[in-house]
Amino acid sequence: MKAKRIKFERTGGFAGIRFAADFALDDLPESQAHQIHELLDDMDFDELPEHILDNQQVADGFQYSVTVTAEKEQHTVTMSDTSAPKKMEPLLEILTQIAKQQARNKK
Repeated sequence: MKAKRIKFERTGGFAGIRFAADFALDDLPESQAHQIHELLDDMDFDELPEHILDNQQVADGFQYSVTVTAEKEQHTVTMSDTSAPKKMEPLLEILTQIAKQQARNKK
């Protein structure tokens, strides 16, 4: 899947703060866009189920929604802290940083 755009949302946590980002990968620094492409390819993002949830809801845990849009397809995956696959963790960290940066830039 050759990602063109990503929509990301992280909700929950102790303070209940929502972070969201919506960006084209072409708008990122080349090294960061390349890293995201590699992470998406390594985890076969487009093959993941739409909902990766577990029965153990953790108080103050985070919930994530990641939507990746390619030229002819779009795939969304929702998950929690405890249900996210290990391979997803580096991507969630990068997307959270981007969302926080976008929030700072809006102030």
